[in-house]
Amino acid sequence: MMTEAALSSFVAALFSVMNPIGNVGIFAGLTEGRDEAQTRRTAWTCAIAVAIILLIVTWTGSLLLEFFGITVDALRAAGGVIVFLIGLNMLNNNKAHQHTPAEHEDAKTRPSVAVVPLAIPIVAGPGTMATVLVVAHQDPALAGRFEISAIVLALSALIGLLFSFAEPISK
Repeated sequence: MMTEAALSSFVAALFSVMNPIGNVGIFAGLTEGRDEAQTRRTAWTCAIAVAIILLIVTWTGSLLLEFFGITVDALRAAGGVIVFLIGLNMLNNNKAHQHTPAEHEDAKTRPSVAVVPLAIPIVAGPGTMATVLVVAHQDPALAGRFEISAIVLALSALIGLLFSFAEPISK
């Protein structure tokens, strides 16, 4: 079992990497012009996809890393470099991560944006997966995996709830 400090640290880290509040605006932009029922369906489909992705990472991530010969320390180092570069781009007000009008038009013509691009890579992207993978590796006990799974499910439900009310929240 994870200590209370480790659990709260994991919740805070996962919440900040998933960025459910910040991604409400992205969700609202990508689902703009769709009816309310379709928007809610997209929100919950995205939440379910995020939960499935992160549960797979929780339970099989270490095996996948072993298969490809990647150590958790190498993953941490690469993740640190990526976070540093993203932060540096944010400080320089780099607009490379903004959505273009062409991307918004593509989103309007897609039948669904729930899994791609919302679940992967926006919410459950590499940083989110790495966060879950590192914590799962630190606490490989069965009880720890169940705790991680419960947190993943709770945050996925929060994403579904926030995305369901994206239009009123974004206004």
